[in-house]
Amino acid sequence: MAEIGQVRIRIPSSIKRGDVVRVRSLVIHPMEIVQRDKAGKPVDKNYRFINRMIVTYNGREILQADTTQSISENPFFSFAFKPSEAGTLKITFLDTHGGKYEGTADIKFS
Repeated sequence: MAEIGQVRIRIPSSIKRGDVVRVRSLVIHPMEIVQRDKAGKPVDKNYRFINRMIVTYNGREILQADTTQSISENPFFSFAFKPSEAGTLKITFLDTHGGKYEGTADIKFS
């Protein structure tokens, strides 16, 4: 099994200046779900799940998203953006136990 926190990022192999780029990312994470007792009340536990995603491009934040434990194991995220210059896309995932998982992709114009 892959190591927890491994981030995979996919971008198109050919990008032209002015293109809208579709980015697909996946983070390896168990995403614990909230358990309930017989009365329907949540079991008191410090659950571990991705609760924030931050995307930067050339050091500037372009996207921030808060998530909940209702997302599946090894969550997949997709978004689009329009780069104006070549550079580095960085995606950071944060979890409820202080884990920080990062991945990068270089955007180059063809």
